[in-house]
Amino acid sequence: MVKRLEKREQLGKVWYTPITQDREEAVEKKLRLLHGSFFGKPIVKFEVNARKDVYVPYCYLVYHFHAERGILFRKNGLEKVGDAGVIFDLNEAHPFQYDVYESGGLKLTKKIAGSLKRTALPAGISQQQMQEQTEEYIQDKIMKRFYGRPGQLELKKQQYFFRPAVELQIVYKNGAVNKRYAYLDDFGVESEHILGLKYRVENNF
Repeated sequence: MVKRLEKREQLGKVWYTPITQDREEAVEKKLRLLHGSFFGKPIVKFEVNARKDVYVPYCYLVYHFHAERGILFRKNGLEKVGDAGVIFDLNEAHPFQYDVYESGGLKLTKKIAGSLKRTALPAGISQQQMQEQTEEYIQDKIMKRFYGRPGQLELKKQQYFFRPAVELQIVYKNGAVNKRYAYLDDFGVESEHILGLKYRVENNF
């Protein structure tokens, strides 16, 4: 899958989320989030060693699900079908929940990669591993949580895309070095991970 993404980038046939955030403002928001705050003072101390404009690889997946709560409930028609959306971070290899019902389909723009002055990061996970982790995530976080048991899943849509970001090389006081990303699209800082990309199930029983 890594080679596939790189080939698509070279050909220019790649989807992106458009840049909507000011670069410096997005970086400052991300740094404040990383620092934390206690009565207005930062909790975590670190230095930013380097900044780099990049495109981070992601995949948008939508699964159709069917869930039920046992044979006795089926007689009363208490079955649930719907769509579960997931955004998968191919760089750090982990999924996010995406609210299909509230947010609708993910809005992407097709651009010519060669005209963009950013480095496209490679995917760090195979397609098979991504799908396995995504299905496990949906079963644990949605099916079992809302319905108490696994559901039947069918892949409905799979779309690779890139998110514009500023890669920050963070150096902590103990010498540890880590990379963090200030995103420049509509998700921004507020919509990352547990802060915004959430899933809601309609008419859960």
